[in-house]
Amino acid sequence: MRGGLTGTADLLRQVQSGQAGGVAVALDLWEVPHAENPLFRRAVMELVDRFAGRFTPEIVDTGPYSQVFLFHGTSPDPFIEKLHAVASDFAGQHLTAPRFTVFHLPADTARFVAHLRRLLPAADDPRPSALTPAEAQRLAAIHRLGAYEQVLSRADIAAVVRESPVWRHDDDGGWSLLFSEVTVALDSLERAIGVPLRHDPWLLQQISPILDRRIIRHFQTEPTRLQSPHSINLLAGTVVEPVFQEFMRGLSFDQRVNLIVELPVTDPDLSRERLEEAVDVLRLWDCRVAFDHLSLRNTDPGFLPLAAADYLKVDMRGLDQAAGAWEPRIPDWMLRFGLGRLIALCPDSSCETELSRSLGFQLLERRTRPPADGPPAGSSGRPAG
Repeated sequence: MRGGLTGTADLLRQVQSGQAGGVAVALDLWEVPHAENPLFRRAVMELVDRFAGRFTPEIVDTGPYSQVFLFHGTSPDPFIEKLHAVASDFAGQHLTAPRFTVFHLPADTARFVAHLRRLLPAADDPRPSALTPAEAQRLAAIHRLGAYEQVLSRADIAAVVRESPVWRHDDDGGWSLLFSEVTVALDSLERAIGVPLRHDPWLLQQISPILDRRIIRHFQTEPTRLQSPHSINLLAGTVVEPVFQEFMRGLSFDQRVNLIVELPVTDPDLSRERLEEAVDVLRLWDCRVAFDHLSLRNTDPGFLPLAAADYLKVDMRGLDQAAGAWEPRIPDWMLRFGLGRLIALCPDSSCETELSRSLGFQLLERRTRPPADGPPAGSSGRPAG
């Protein structure tokens, strides 16, 4: 809500007089691309204001690129957590995300005064007649992201959670359950919200951290799942966040050992440093590690720390229809990692399953138990025949 303070100078006078207390959270959009357009900038601020309303801070406009949210007698922690989540979600789209600074008053009075003084010489703010097409497109994407986030905050995630079993080939030719991956069914999520998520790569990238947090919350409300081995697919960035640490602290040793965290190697924000940091966190908490979304076309492991991995998951979808001179085979570096630790992802296609078995895969992820057969066709990594 907007109170009696009307701008930077008014707020500065109150702080300098010693009348300000509580917590001030400053929002800064200066470095966000397209923020120089007031229409775009105001639309982003209005989005933040709308979700800020549920936390009832006093909102003070402190310049064309900034706002301050004042908390008097109420905890700002849920709001601050939400702002950082929003900043993380916007980061991939904007390259540089909105900045948030927290001031605890009166302890941080001097620092807050310095911050407000920097905002006093407000620049001219000529208003253009309309958004450019690029700005309108990005703003529409942000609105879609906001819609997803709002629905997910209220949704029963259990309604769209699915289990995808991983089967192990036994010596008798049958298949036994090794573990199950718990994942959000994107088709069900799309139907619930009415947006074709999988056809919008940017939106899918931005929504992934939100889905990660909801899956973690699902496990926190259903800890009995980890009485047996289960896996979840999380971004490396999620693993190093406090929300994952809190999740781990609530689990027993046996539950942590039963948890396999799959880190997608296709994450566009993945770096060697972030991946190694995430693996270190998982090992600290006794979790097992899998690298997900690999391909038989990956000729080398890149910067993947294979020594720290328990499994590699290889996407076999569509390879049974591969045309041209390339013949599917397991790369040498995967063979050295170990056939018994390679998981072939082939949801229910009999052709993909047959191709995976002919290459020597002993672990298959598919919705139904594979048909019983003989021992693996070969260990050379090449189709039999």
